Amino acid sequence: MARRLRVDGFDGSRPTAIPGIPAPVRGSGRAHSLAHVLEIALDQCGLALGYDAIMGLSGLAFRTPPWPGGPGLSADETRDAVEALEAALDGGPRLHSEADGLDEGAAMKLAGESIDAGRPCAALGWGSVKESWSIICGYDATRGRLLGHCLLDAPRKRYESWPPSLTWLVTFDGDPRPRGPAAIEGALRAGGRSWAESGQQRYLRWMASLGQMEQAAGYEHEAAVELLADSRAAAAGFLECLAELGEGIRASWLRRAAEIYRELIDLLEARGAAYSPGAAAALKDPAGRLAWAERLEGLASLDAEAARSLRLALTANYPPEDAHDA
Repeated sequence: MARRLRVDGFDGSRPTAIPGIPAPVRGSGRAHSLAHVLEIALDQCGLALGYDAIMGLSGLAFRTPPWPGGPGLSADETRDAVEALEAALDGGPRLHSEADGLDEGAAMKLAGESIDAGRPCAALGWGSVKESWSIICGYDATRGRLLGHCLLDAPRKRYESWPPSLTWLVTFDGDPRPRGPAAIEGALRAGGRSWAESGQQRYLRWMASLGQMEQAAGYEHEAAVELLADSRAAAAGFLECLAELGEGIRASWLRRAAEIYRELIDLLEARGAAYSPGAAAALKDPAGRLAWAERLEGLASLDAEAARSLRLALTANYPPEDAHDA
């Protein structure tokens, strides 16, 4: 359990905070701020699960950004991701939203109880960077404020202090612990289904949109590309770890899926650095957008193949090298 800097308690007399919690930092290879902040929170709760595992267990590693229309997580996707992680862990996480009655009073109470137990929270809509998730490390009931870190450009020790006005709050009911093999199998099944349920159609819409794309949409396109690359890198890392811990046919198929995701990442990275002048220039003319559509077609083919390998990891009685004979 995390250490606490406790001065009195949740009686409104003095601030209370868990000291030494690091801030989420841009450019650290963690483009999904929800998973980034949950990694920090879980580590402080005594479970060093890691970013790739959080992405895999939550399903975010297998998500395809729904571009056009904004590449970020929708409300439903946010809830699904946290609930999937909740199903994989004892002790939370637990998601609270405005739809569930999360007003400022409820946010202060829930966060205060969690901080008093030595467990930080994750919040969206709080602080100076409201569009990204923040880590909540303390509270000041006298002033009606929560303390913590927003997404930063560089590490910083000092906590920000803002009113408890937020859209989502994630707390932990206890000290989180993995639930075991059934949780892993559930994540793999969900990963295999993701392609058929949303991934394929999202790729098709993405490719079709490039022909009508306005230059101003280039930033959102690059954001979607960054999220896709981040997701599949996490998927590869998650599956490689599972394959290393396992053995036999299932481990072979997991390694094969990870290899395909690595191929996909290589294809994405061949375009150049995200948000670079070269990447932006490629979207300014029809030939560049056509090249991007062809690249997306290749990415979609790899994603489909990886999803098939995930499904076969759970069902096949033959290894990947024998697949052509099966």
